[in-house]
Amino acid sequence: MRVLIVGNAGERYFGERFYIVERKLANGFTRNGCLVHFFSDRDVARNGTLFRSSRAGRGVANVRFLEVVRNFQPDLIVIAHSSLITTTNLAEAKRIGPGPRLAQICVDPLFRTVNVDFLKDRARVVDATFVTTAGAALAQFASATNVSSYFPNPIDASIETGLGFERTDQAFDVFFAANANGDRTDDWRRTTPRLILESGEASIDYHGFDGRPPVLGSAYFHALANARMALNINSDRAETAESRAPPDQLYLYNSDRISQLMGCGSLTLSFRVNQLMELFDEDHEMVFTNTPEEMRDAVLRFKRDDSRRRKIAEAGWRKSHTHLNERLVARYIEEIAFRRPLSQAYIWPTALW
Repeated sequence: MRVLIVGNAGERYFGERFYIVERKLANGFTRNGCLVHFFSDRDVARNGTLFRSSRAGRGVANVRFLEVVRNFQPDLIVIAHSSLITTTNLAEAKRIGPGPRLAQICVDPLFRTVNVDFLKDRARVVDATFVTTAGAALAQFASATNVSSYFPNPIDASIETGLGFERTDQAFDVFFAANANGDRTDDWRRTTPRLILESGEASIDYHGFDGRPPVLGSAYFHALANARMALNINSDRAETAESRAPPDQLYLYNSDRISQLMGCGSLTLSFRVNQLMELFDEDHEMVFTNTPEEMRDAVLRFKRDDSRRRKIAEAGWRKSHTHLNERLVARYIEEIAFRRPLSQAYIWPTALW
C-alpha cells in the first residue's frame, strides 16, 4: 500500500523536531510494509516564493500537493496538521488515481475553537478523523463520509531510546518541558514545577516558561534522561480562559509529551483529570494525583523510594513500547480509514463516532 503523509516536516528547524508525530507515523507505515512519501506543505510553500513565506506560498503548496498525488497515486493520504492544503483540493485528490482514502489526525486540544473548526471543515471530505481526545466530544465531526476515533500518541523505539529506569545517577529529580510562555493565565503547568522548586527538597529542571526557553531536538532528550521523574501536565484551557475545559474535552487528551516521557523510561506523574488510568495502571505503570500539591508530595515520596520509582517506570515503559508503538497506531489508522475489522484488541478506546 502507498501512503502519503501530508504535514509540517519542519525542515527549516534543521532536525530540531525530529520526533514529531508525523515522522513516527511515517515510520510505522513503513515498518508495516507500506511505501511512504512525505509531503511537507509548509516547507514547499516557503520554498515556492521569493519571500520565503508559507502564507504567500499557499497556492504553490496546493498545486504541488495535487501534482504529488498524481505522480505517487497513494492508496491512503494522512493529513497531519496541514493547514495550507485546502479542503477543496483534498476532495480533488480523492478523484485521482485509485481514489485514495483520506484520514486527518490531530494531537491538539478540542477546547480550542480553531482546532474544532479546522477538523469540522475537513470532516466534510475525509474518511476518518483521529484525535488524541476520546469520547463523545468526537461526535461533532460526524459526516456522511467521516468517522471519528481516538488515537494514542505513538511511541517509536528508534526515537524514544532512553532507559531512565536503569539509571540512578541523574543530576535532577524531576524534568518538565512545556511551551507556556505565551499563555496569559497561570495553570498547573506552571504551578506544579514552582511548588516542587519551592519545596527545597527536590531538584527540578523545567523549560518553556518563567523566562526559560523551550528545549528542543536532542537537547530535549538529553535533559529528559538527566532526571529520575517527569511531569506529564497538559494544558487544560484556552490561552485566555480562567476556567478549566469541560471533562468531555479533556478525556484522555494528551500532547505528544506523554510518548516521550513514557517511551524513555521516566517515572511519569500525571493528573487524574485526563483519566489516563484507563490506559496505565495507577502506581504500577504511572503515578496519578489530583492537585499540584499532591504531585509535589508524590515527587518527594518517590525521591525517598528510588527502587519503587524504577520499578513503576520500567513497567510503564514496557506497556508503552508493547501496546502504543508506531506500528500499531499506523495499523489502526489504516483499518479505520478503510473500514476493516480490527486486527487485534487495542488497549485504547476504539469506539467510532
